Amino acid sequence: MRARILAVVLLAAFAAPAQAAYPEKPIRFVVPSASGGSVDVLMRILTQQLSAQMGVAFVVENKPGASFVPGTMDIVKAAPDGYTLGYGNIVSLAVNRTLLPTLPYDVEKDLTLVSNCVQVFNMLAVNNGVPVRTVAELIDYAKKNPGKLSNGSAGNGTTGHLGGELFKAMTGTQMVHVPYKGSAQAINDLISGNIEVM
Repeated sequence: MRARILAVVLLAAFAAPAQAAYPEKPIRFVVPSASGGSVDVLMRILTQQLSAQMGVAFVVENKPGASFVPGTMDIVKAAPDGYTLGYGNIVSLAVNRTLLPTLPYDVEKDLTLVSNCVQVFNMLAVNNGVPVRTVAELIDYAKKNPGKLSNGSAGNGTTGHLGGELFKAMTGTQMVHVPYKGSAQAINDLISGNIEVM
């Protein structure tokens, strides 16, 4: 038995050099959100580090929109050869299963988790044109002006969207949700005053 195991180990050791080393070509990295947003920036930093460590180029491709579904589908449809990686989060991996009854992929069958690489926190930001400076003042203002404020997010089902809905439910306020294809566009509109809260 030991001889058989040793023979298998030796054969594997001699066979390994005959296989091509991975990676031998650039690796696609799909980011299922718009460029310029927090996810995009974090993934570009990550892929720069991976590129330096692995000695191969990573090509970041942004596939924004529809609660990460198009970008996630791009990852699902890619050949399972290790040359297409991508970002997934609570939205694409869990929330969409509840919100989208016709989700075109099965997280457990179609995707493989490689690593948990970043943790991102949500924050509350308000345009300077809104006459509030504290959360308590925002709640009071929103209650006195139901439906007047709009809150933006990086898209339906994102943590920014769900966090905004939770905020409204917990505070008894009414704001109009405005979904974007990514956080960068929402931030631009927040700064310019097209939306008041994010």
